[in-house]
Amino acid sequence: MRKITFLFAFTALLLTKVSGQVSSSLSIIDTRYNNDLPNFSAYNIRADFKLRTTIGVPGDGSYSTNLTISPWENVGNSGDKNHQLSFNNGGVFYRNANPLDAQWGGWKQILMTDENGNIGIGSTYSTSSLTIRKTAGEKDSHIYFGDGLAVSGQPSSRLCFGGFGIQNAGFVWVPNNSLDQGKLLLSFGGSDNGANNPVKMTFQSDGNVGIGITNPKNELDVNGTIHSKEVKVDMNGWSDFVFKKEYNLPTLTEVEKHITEKGHLENIPSEEEVLKKGINLGDMNAKLLQKIEELTLYLLKQDKSIEDLKIEVNNLKKQYK
Repeated sequence: MRKITFLFAFTALLLTKVSGQVSSSLSIIDTRYNNDLPNFSAYNIRADFKLRTTIGVPGDGSYSTNLTISPWENVGNSGDKNHQLSFNNGGVFYRNANPLDAQWGGWKQILMTDENGNIGIGSTYSTSSLTIRKTAGEKDSHIYFGDGLAVSGQPSSRLCFGGFGIQNAGFVWVPNNSLDQGKLLLSFGGSDNGANNPVKMTFQSDGNVGIGITNPKNELDVNGTIHSKEVKVDMNGWSDFVFKKEYNLPTLTEVEKHITEKGHLENIPSEEEVLKKGINLGDMNAKLLQKIEELTLYLLKQDKSIEDLKIEVNNLKKQYK
């Protein structure tokens, strides 16, 4: 509101200077059907009553009042551009052009707060500090952040949130070498530019997400503890093949030999490998089940041997009675 007040005060001051004359008012000329060219006025400030459809100005209502400032001559462009404000029920709009241009530039809306200090973009009604409304079918972004001259590895756009408890929390976009891909970093604390703040989450343009890590190599990389009520892992196979007749169950002698030579069970990764590469949860569960099923077969075989020994002992007892 202060900017608009200053604009009118400045315009009134100019009116007292034009051609050395002092004026207490500015007459409005009814030119509602004329879509004037940029050079229709020179050395002048004038007001015109217009149909909105005639001049193509956005907003609301049937009519609009134009205020045109032509600071210099209209036979050349040496005095720079002419300027035009348009007032209607939908707000205040601005456009400009050089006097010799074939037409005026496009209209741009001047943003003003309402009585509560709220601003609406694409909407004259706002219940929030900033309301942005746009139809979903429009191809351009509702909000656009970025630098067309972005440098690889350097932040090109930032969105910062201030407030007690989350001071300077925000997002930073960092493009990579090709500039069409990169990382969106979520950080908390630090400076308001967000460039070197502690990164909590990383969203990469290839779809990978990192929590507590800035270079995720998988769809989700977590550098920390995951607490969940349930984890479901999709599998391509399971270990019940151990119970099939064609399965070649290693002998306990073979198992002992492998442990002696390798220091771990066959088909189970070593401690060194686990510490270096980690484990695949689904694959490891399948391998552990395989060992449990093999152990079950060993126990069943041992139990049968024990039963056979019992029968043999009982037979011997009967012979020596």
